[in-house]
Amino acid sequence: MSNTMLNDPLSRSDIAIRYVYQKMFSPEGKLVAVECLSRFDRSAVSPEDFFRNVNNSLREAIFIEQLAQAEQHRDWFLENAVFLTINIDDHILSVLQRHDIAERIERLGYVHFEVAEYSISLLNHALASHLPPLKASLWLDDFGSGYAGINAIRGYHFNYVKIDKGFFWHLKEKDHGRQLMQALITFLSKNNHRVIIEGVENEEHQRWLSGMEWFAMQGFYWQEVSIEQLVQEPIIS
Repeated sequence: MSNTMLNDPLSRSDIAIRYVYQKMFSPEGKLVAVECLSRFDRSAVSPEDFFRNVNNSLREAIFIEQLAQAEQHRDWFLENAVFLTINIDDHILSVLQRHDIAERIERLGYVHFEVAEYSISLLNHALASHLPPLKASLWLDDFGSGYAGINAIRGYHFNYVKIDKGFFWHLKEKDHGRQLMQALITFLSKNNHRVIIEGVENEEHQRWLSGMEWFAMQGFYWQEVSIEQLVQEPIIS
């Protein structure tokens, strides 16, 4: 599936998608949130390229499916006090303003939204001037990636900020990188941002981050799972 094809009017029936959930754990090892992600098993296009180029109607159809899956397991999320995040872009921000969608989100209470790093217009303009009164929080994704930096948190207060995995890995290899990471997390925390560290893939990563003021960590150290697996597994790491 090429990028050119993605801009053609594909329908939902033209593609095979499965939804997986990446877990986020607190310093105490409790599951506090999961991120819903899309996987395309029979496509050479990465999810990032797909959503960067896909037409709006198909992007919206996928979002509605993700929201419906969240609704089907409402009791589990509420009973376990686990957040669910869904990635949004400029178009989905406008979808959130629809009365029917806003009502569904308000009824759920545990669904929140991550601002994708490639949503440059959303980061630079929409949040500051056109943001609807959401009953859900917005999370800044990929902080430190080069797209989402200090300017992104100057124009809008994100309750949650996710440190980009590449940025984390870069600091980990630098002299004094741990002090820099600790200073960054402290700065964000003191400004009322809860920090999630992305890219945690082994015990060494966990040890390196120990003692810092982050809210949660996320990465391939924990297997991504289907919704059916998620609600059957323990919420303690």
